[in-house]
Amino acid sequence: MDKRNGISRRDFMRDTAGVAGITLAARHVLLEADPLPGAPRPTPPSDTLRFGIIGVGMRGVDLFRGALTLPGVECAAACDLYSGRRELAKEILRNSAVPVTPHYQELLDHKEIDAIIAAVPDHWHMRMVVEAANAGKDVYVEKPMSHTVEQGFEMVAAQDKNSRIVQVGSQRRSSLGYIKARELVSQGAIGDVTLVEATLGRNDPCGAWQYTVPPDLSPETMDWETWQAPAANHVPFDKIRWTRWRCFQDYGEGMPGDLFVHELTGIHYVMGVEAPPQRAYSMGGLFRWKDGRDVPDELTTLYEYPGFRALVRVTLNTELPEVTRFCGTRGFIEAYGDAETVNVVPQDGLDHSPCTPAWPAQMKADYAEQWLAEHRLKAGEGKVIPETTYHNPPGFDDTRAHLWNFFQSVRSRQPSVEDAHFGNHTAIACHMANYSYFQKSVAIWDETRKKIRG
Repeated sequence: MDKRNGISRRDFMRDTAGVAGITLAARHVLLEADPLPGAPRPTPPSDTLRFGIIGVGMRGVDLFRGALTLPGVECAAACDLYSGRRELAKEILRNSAVPVTPHYQELLDHKEIDAIIAAVPDHWHMRMVVEAANAGKDVYVEKPMSHTVEQGFEMVAAQDKNSRIVQVGSQRRSSLGYIKARELVSQGAIGDVTLVEATLGRNDPCGAWQYTVPPDLSPETMDWETWQAPAANHVPFDKIRWTRWRCFQDYGEGMPGDLFVHELTGIHYVMGVEAPPQRAYSMGGLFRWKDGRDVPDELTTLYEYPGFRALVRVTLNTELPEVTRFCGTRGFIEAYGDAETVNVVPQDGLDHSPCTPAWPAQMKADYAEQWLAEHRLKAGEGKVIPETTYHNPPGFDDTRAHLWNFFQSVRSRQPSVEDAHFGNHTAIACHMANYSYFQKSVAIWDETRKKIRG
């Protein structure tokens, strides 16, 4: 474009290359982790922590195997109501002399067990935590912490009354990427964060909880009555409800309890949230997986927190990259997956070219010349900020790190990285998403009454 009639975008980009805040090519940084122990090594009996695991299902298997790799930690007993999973527990233990039982109370009564890993369906979480704490055991309980709002406060009371270590198993609290994101946000690296967006999508039957029913599953191989005992509604033996319990409100919370909770854990940690959200509004539906479930397969919830808003969007109908984006006045941070990679994109929030919409050409050109003269930096002035990508070190496993943090708290009696108070706030946010969806109303957190109202 002729200078007499204006100035082109290309000219602006060239002429303003010295303006503060221009982003350079990205740099890559490998995150550093506190050295986690390698393979188990001999530990004096007096220093060994002994755990019992209750629930050897899909998640329980990962926790079981992960815990067995930690030094100074050994399994004293395992429990599951289904005979097939008791057999699996024996395989994991390599047919050792460790007892495997269908009776969880035996683990709570076991004098040599220091801690319980409870990888059970959500409707069992409160009973596991309260009974374990009352029995003098520390407990690692899977996410979400509670099945109802009321149960969450009972679990907090049990932790505090018994001075027990309770850790909720949402491993992003031990993620190196989220630790780095929290550090950057607290330092003001992206200014004031006013919006957080989290997106996750799956597109397969297993991802939509249509787990394959074990061929031998029956009332003879699985104690159905005990399994459903804490549920609000009791029904005759149903192999689908047992195998695919996440699909039913009697036992789980659908997408908020299985998937939102991870996103919310990261958001609460990074943003320093120490209370449930003030309000939530959900919109979604059951569009595809109409298999008898009573929860949606697509859900979007907008949360109101003091100082920022959070939008969580999850679908079981389309495979999507999992990303949580923290949007600030001076840039944004993107955490991918469990924050294996964290990308920081700085912005300065300033004009990098004259803002002269709909001006006559000569007026525009005269102002542009003046603007460039005033905004061009002198040698040595300004700070050029590069885009930075942080990566996990090779082999880092946040589940294993989360377990290690739990056992270190058990050993040191220092607070858990994700205790019942933190877990309760996150679980309430999940309950608010469901409340809004099923009640077709805004969910408001009533702090005084400790309940959700419409």
